[in-house]
Amino acid sequence: MPQNKRYTQDEILFIKSNVKKLSVKEIAEKLDRSPKGVRSQIERLNIRLSDYERNKPHVWTDEELNYLKDNYKVVSDKNIGLYLSLPESVVLRKRLSLNLRKHKYVPYIQANYYRVYVDKKRYWLHRFNAEKKIGRQLLPTEPVHHIDGNKLNNSLENLYVCSNKQKHGYIHASLESVAFELVKSGLIKFDEDKGEYYL
Repeated sequence: MPQNKRYTQDEILFIKSNVKKLSVKEIAEKLDRSPKGVRSQIERLNIRLSDYERNKPHVWTDEELNYLKDNYKVVSDKNIGLYLSLPESVVLRKRLSLNLRKHKYVPYIQANYYRVYVDKKRYWLHRFNAEKKIGRQLLPTEPVHHIDGNKLNNSLENLYVCSNKQKHGYIHASLESVAFELVKSGLIKFDEDKGEYYL
């Protein structure tokens, strides 16, 4: 629907009937209008959103504040909001107002690997830890192999620096070769019904 189209009497009635219980975004979705357009129409109707309790700033209790302070480093704003029955945006604003910043020290998963911020720079955690292990910066051509196959296990003993991609490929091929030897010896079996190997 074109956003510059005049509001019908039915739309205006809908806004007046629902402004106390629905957010601007929810009203906009119901009317197939933009939130900005709906907010402008509400202003033209001389309706003050701030008069409604749900639009007033949330007053944080000591219990809520303590939960936020105790958990912001390891729990997302969204999940804190779900626990406290608050919108994620309310949690975010309060956290930032208290200068509770989770930026660099909380690893997050991207493309099945952990990433982490250190001194405002972003690193792949497995490469960052591998550099600690060998005592130097990795070359871009040096892949890091996860010995147990778990890409999220970045303990130093689980990381092996390969000299190049070919070496990394050789390691995976050697694992497959060993696995097939275990199949031959009966230690690994194949389930034909499920189409998968098992111990």
